[in-house]
Amino acid sequence: MRPIRLGLVGYGKIAQDQHVPAIRANPQFELVAVATLGQPCPGVEHFSSLTELLARGPQVDAIAFCTPPQGRFALVKQALKAGKHVLVEKPPCSTLGEAFSLIDTVDEAGVCGLFAWHSRFAPGVAFAKAWLKGKALEHVRVEWKEQVRKWHPGQAWIWQAGGLGVFDPGINALSIVTELLPDAVFVESASLSVPGNCQSPITASLNMRTAGQTEVRAEFDFDHGENELWRIELYSDQGMLRLDSGGAVVSIDGAAQTLPDEGEYPAMYRHFAQLIAEGRSDLDLQPLRIVADSFFVGSKEAVADFFE
Repeated sequence: MRPIRLGLVGYGKIAQDQHVPAIRANPQFELVAVATLGQPCPGVEHFSSLTELLARGPQVDAIAFCTPPQGRFALVKQALKAGKHVLVEKPPCSTLGEAFSLIDTVDEAGVCGLFAWHSRFAPGVAFAKAWLKGKALEHVRVEWKEQVRKWHPGQAWIWQAGGLGVFDPGINALSIVTELLPDAVFVESASLSVPGNCQSPITASLNMRTAGQTEVRAEFDFDHGENELWRIELYSDQGMLRLDSGGAVVSIDGAAQTLPDEGEYPAMYRHFAQLIAEGRSDLDLQPLRIVADSFFVGSKEAVADFFE
């Protein structure tokens, strides 16, 4: 069976570190073209824009988008109108309105789409979801704290309107929580700290509750020093399960558990190939909706300017 011919739009750090290795390791895909204004991807035809790729490049069946969320909407629309399946890095767009429009366009185009919440594919997430079955979940605690200078050096778009700030990593935690919990999650209150020279928060505290009244609290920090932390604790009537390292490590009441060794991005691309084979889409928007609600109801505090 012929591999899915894939084009990649955007070739920054996340594409170089995660997408391209996962694509090349999966025989279901063939990376045939990259569109970027930056450095070209070795061994692949290079184009300066999606328009050029579609007009002059090799035939592609699907396109993965790794550009910043601002301005991505028009690019994904262009690919969908050209009849291409799409994988869209998180968050899919800068606004819920744009994202809902993309969902409609995917349906109209008769193609497959994936809003790529990559953290949902961490090996511990499926394990935790299975563990929760038959248990009464009492409350959830989230700590997601990392150093932006390490993971996103020089990426000013993160601090601009639509760049999400601390929610750029925080939305990963929210994508896991919403995958694990059976009920919708709603924001009751939020506290956002915004540097004076930025438009997006650098820290956030969220108080949430599910439709079934399970309490969920989250602490996000994008300027955390040593001992970075990506942790979710699920307290049930039958013990506590903890996801560490973004879902790569699991323990139950302190006892380490054995997990599959497949990484997030390889599992995500395997899922994308399965969606295409089955003619389905996976376009969940709950993580982005929670972020939008946090901005809507959250109190904002001005803090010291942020500098690289």
